[in-house]
Amino acid sequence: MKRMISDAIGFEKKFRLKEDKKFEHYKIMLPKLRENDLMIKIAAISISTLDTQIRQHIKGPKKPYILGFGGVGIITRMGSTHPHLNVGDRVLYVNKVGKYGSYSNFQIVDGRSVVKLPDSFPTDEAAAFSYSFFLAFEVLFKQLKLTPKPGKNQGNLLILNTSDGLGATIIQLAKWAGLNVAATIDKNNSEIWIKNMGADTVFSQSTNLSQELTAAELTPIDYVINLDTEKEKSFDQLGEFKDSAKILLLHFVKRKYKDLDPDFLNFYCEEFLDTTFASDEGINYSREIMELLVYMWEKKLLRSILTAQLNGFSDKNFYGAHKLIENNPNFRHLVLVNE
Repeated sequence: MKRMISDAIGFEKKFRLKEDKKFEHYKIMLPKLRENDLMIKIAAISISTLDTQIRQHIKGPKKPYILGFGGVGIITRMGSTHPHLNVGDRVLYVNKVGKYGSYSNFQIVDGRSVVKLPDSFPTDEAAAFSYSFFLAFEVLFKQLKLTPKPGKNQGNLLILNTSDGLGATIIQLAKWAGLNVAATIDKNNSEIWIKNMGADTVFSQSTNLSQELTAAELTPIDYVINLDTEKEKSFDQLGEFKDSAKILLLHFVKRKYKDLDPDFLNFYCEEFLDTTFASDEGINYSREIMELLVYMWEKKLLRSILTAQLNGFSDKNFYGAHKLIENNPNFRHLVLVNE
């Protein structure tokens, strides 16, 4: 089968928006379809803080860099026959970042990681969850070793620096699993949105957390997840919970930090996605978690995490999406629809 060229949006070198550099349009040669592969015409993708951090810090030889960690699309070609999948199916998937990400009209993905979407799950809503649900599940049930069943856990979870769709998804999964959840937000974030995700209480980052948690009857804290490790100042509040809680620091990319407590768990999103799709076990695991996402949506166990939508895969729209996420705390998770 002939290899195909796809229009894609990417960049040659990591950059910050203030450097006045832009995304560029490329024509890329897609990989050859292997036995397990599918060609997907991408319909919608999610963009969040993970995208903006990787754009600023990505390293390696994969140029141009085409970001994007999966989304929703239509199967257009198949490497071989796949049980339960056909050309024309609308599907959901997650993938690693690199040279062939989902900032593209077409993408080659491993069919074992793909889940067919029911009509009840809208394209934009499914794309919004995609990798955020995958990362949230991994953090709660693999890293913190909670039981991935409804109501089977007890205790209090504190999420620091809750702002984007990942934080919103962690809240919903933690509540589903049986935990009480307290969340802290920047003063510019929407407290109403975070409460709508299911948080039992929401505090400002600047408050005295110990006093606030005691007043809310959410002590002792059993688990802490810090979602803003890009600012080392955000580590300052962790010491008071060290004796009672299992503490996880979520890093979007792997960087060097000063004096990290060796007792803290460290989870690196980019590295996790990379290693997951390097093994058959990881590929199958990603599909199983997407199947759970579809099940929970159909059972009305999830609330929408979509905060904004842009239409059209263009260099200007990708730049605008990254700018919105970096500059507006209430647009930390959005969907780009490929018209």
